Amino acid sequence: MNQPALQFRVVDAFAWEAFSGNPAGVILDAAGLSDAQMQAIAREINASETTFVLPPQSDAAAVRFRWFTPGVEVNFCGHATLGAVHALLEAGRFANVLRDPGTVLPIESKSGVLTVRTEFQDHPSARCVYWLDALDATVRPCNYPAEAFAPFLGIGTDALDERLPAVMTADRDVIFGVRELATLLAMRPEMQKLGEFCLRQRFRGVLVTSLETPSPTIACQSRFFAPAAGVAEDPVTGSVHGPLGAYLVERGQVPAVGPRTAFQCAQGEPGGRAGVVRVVVNQEADRYRARIGGACVTTAQGTMVRPGAG
Repeated sequence: MNQPALQFRVVDAFAWEAFSGNPAGVILDAAGLSDAQMQAIAREINASETTFVLPPQSDAAAVRFRWFTPGVEVNFCGHATLGAVHALLEAGRFANVLRDPGTVLPIESKSGVLTVRTEFQDHPSARCVYWLDALDATVRPCNYPAEAFAPFLGIGTDALDERLPAVMTADRDVIFGVRELATLLAMRPEMQKLGEFCLRQRFRGVLVTSLETPSPTIACQSRFFAPAAGVAEDPVTGSVHGPLGAYLVERGQVPAVGPRTAFQCAQGEPGGRAGVVRVVVNQEADRYRARIGGACVTTAQGTMVRPGAG
């Protein structure tokens, strides 16, 4: 008996217009798919991550998400979460929750229960900004200094920014800074060597950021490399910007006015896709909590045959 085709969408997250930001695949009804089938679909869509929307297994959530890169499953993905929520809203699912600014959509994941809310506004390209509460914005010193990564990135150690030494996030992403924007844009990493090093040390990816930016409205400009996860360079990485935002506030590199600080961060591939992530950081006693936000645009939708069950 033939099984029904799968409904899919491709959504650009952290984008005010199509073909910018970071594209995510979305499978709107993934119930019954095996892990192997999900991996095959993610490989076929070939976005940095594809979200698979499933019924929840927990009473604390309304829906469940799983994320796959073309190579592996990951426990959390920020831009693909916002893209999937956008696709659900377009499909008329959870509209009563997502159109109410006072409520959140609880999403079950392997990282815990995520919460997403919407902010509707008057904008010619996108009427809605989606906000994701970061589960854990804390960072800790990395067991390898930034100097250990410099050879893989093709930069000298003198290019590193001592104001932003290497730290690691709960997702095992490494963050550190370079002093000049030109250095950031000129980096040509040796992806195989960087990927092998990250695999050995169990790092998911590496975000390099510069406090020198092309606009005074942008707090930092970044690039993110994750060859160990099957993604050479990610155009705009939502998940890392919660910890990045908290790190910038903690290090005093973003002016904090009271316990709540709001700013914008840019990320992109030189000459390629790019986007802006809105970040709100709240200081609570001895810890930081962060929220990331951005607009989304659907660029493609249709049906896909189900892969063989093998």
